Amino acid sequence: ELGVSPEYRRRFTWSDLQFVCRQTSLPVILKGVVHPDDAARAVECGVKAIYVSNHGGRAMDHGISTIEALEQIVRTVAGSAEVVVDSGFTRGADVCKALALGARAVGIGKLQCWALAIGGAAGVARVLEILGREIEATMANLGCSDVGEITRDRVTQAVQV
Repeated sequence: ELGVSPEYRRRFTWSDLQFVCRQTSLPVILKGVVHPDDAARAVECGVKAIYVSNHGGRAMDHGISTIEALEQIVRTVAGSAEVVVDSGFTRGADVCKALALGARAVGIGKLQCWALAIGGAAGVARVLEILGREIEATMANLGCSDVGEITRDRVTQAVQV
């Protein structure tokens, strides 16, 4: 029942997270973070990675997107934890934007699921090939020959809210 019941999820506290972090030498990753204050608190509890995710937008269709939350969370943790992001990344340019905004890794679960459903293992291989080509093309357009060169100054926001 732990982790499955909605009641358990409501009961899980910051103290519980701190307890988990202290009980293991394994790095603890907290998924579902979209607010910088929660990221800061998670780092204080001992997590080693923040996983910026709105669970594909299924939790709240009107919530903040992960790409909007990403940069402030990266700034808030300031290197004290790795930052991973997912939820809606379907193109190589999307992956490059997330890397430019400070993500260490980008989850592409939706793409993998679609590819697996349509083409099995070969479908997954093909989608990864296409994604790799798109990332290479985006990097070339940005003038980057290495992933480490994809930095914040490579992206701009079209609209400030």
